[in-house]
Formats: sequence, C-alpha cells, structure tokens
Amino acid sequence: MPTLARMNEHLIHDFSKKKGLAGHLLFSLRHPQAQSNRAVFRHNLQRLGWMLGNALAEVWPMKDVEVNTGLGTARCSIPSEQPVLATVMRAGLPMHAGVLDVWDGADGAFVSAYRKHNSSGGFDIEIEYLGAPSCEGRILVLVDPMLATGASMVAAYKALCSDGTPKQLHVICAIASPEGVKYAQQELPEGTTFWIGAIDEGLDQNDYIVPGLGDAGDLSYGPKSRS
Repeated sequence: MPTLARMNEHLIHDFSKKKGLAGHLLFSLRHPQAQSNRAVFRHNLQRLGWMLGNALAEVWPMKDVEVNTGLGTARCSIPSEQPVLATVMRAGLPMHAGVLDVWDGADGAFVSAYRKHNSSGGFDIEIEYLGAPSCEGRILVLVDPMLATGASMVAAYKALCSDGTPKQLHVICAIASPEGVKYAQQELPEGTTFWIGAIDEGLDQNDYIVPGLGDAGDLSYGPKSRS
C-alpha cells in the first residue's frame, strides 16, 4: 500500500489530521443511522464541501479593491479570479453545492463518469455527458466525494481538458484511498493540490475504499439500476 511519505505531501491536505469539524462531519457521513436519511446525508456532504471550499479560499489569489459605503471608503480583499467548478455526477452534486456556496461566481462544469464492469471482472470508466466551459488558462476545481482508484477522477479531468487546458488544478474529496491519491498524482498535472476530508486505509478486492462509507451516489439519491 502506498504511504503519504512516498507522495508529494505538501500538496495533500488531509483534514482528518487537522483541528476542525471535518471529523464530526465524516462521523455523521459514515454512521449507518445518519446514512438512512438521504436528506441528512446530502446535507452533511454539502457542509463538508463548504468547509473544504473555505480552506481552498485561504490560498486563493486575491486582489485589493475599494468600496464606498456612503460613510467612507473601505478596502476589501476579493478573489482575483473565479474558478471553473466541476463535479462528477451524480455523487458529486451535494459536495459541489457546498463548494459553490463559497465560490458563488464560479463557472460550473459537469461530467458523468461511472464504472462499467466487464466480463473479466474489472471495469472501464465510461464518460457519457460533459457540460463545461473552456478550461483554457483557468483554475479548475474538481469535486468528487470518493477518490478510490483515481480512474474516474483522471477520466473526468481529461474530458474537461477537451476544449482547453487549465493552468492549475485543485481536487476536493470527502474520502480517498492512498492508492487513489498516488495514481491521481501520477496522472494529473504536476502541482495538483488535494483537499480531502480523510485518507482511509486502502481498497478492498472490489476497489472500494475501506472503511469508506459506501456508495455516495446511492446514499444521496437512492439505488441505481446499473453499476
């Protein structure tokens, strides 16, 4: 199993190792009782997205502006640019909403990426839909709750680059595996920064995160007819 010592650790933010509410939100997301209520599960994913989006804001390029209040002039610091905020459907939608509450001027991008299981027992990543602006020269923030093998993340990024290459990439996830982070770092652009609620133990024989939390899409919206 890959360890963080063998990764570019300064580009990986594991919020389970930081002070704050990430641990509380992850406890709620993993707990079977909370998972039995889809509205609660979606809300907690949204809250975690908001928290990680705020953490990203702390390193965002800013500019100083002046605003006249009628009683005087105040100097404020605002983002110097807005991101392209992308998510992998359908599981990423609740987290995307939380990040969008922070980056409310962002351009939205949506990718459908799912595992299509084959007769050999493995799977391929299928992209069926892409709705996105050009990412050329933009800062791209890619949101997906589960970074398991990393294959869906990499496929989604390549699809988003079909009409232009971003100048910088940030990845926001609720839970990741060490294997997925390592693969994503190998396949995504150098300097990609990861904002992750928790990095778990690893993957099982079916390439699901352990202990993980289950299928975030099913827990948010109900079971689907195909995997």
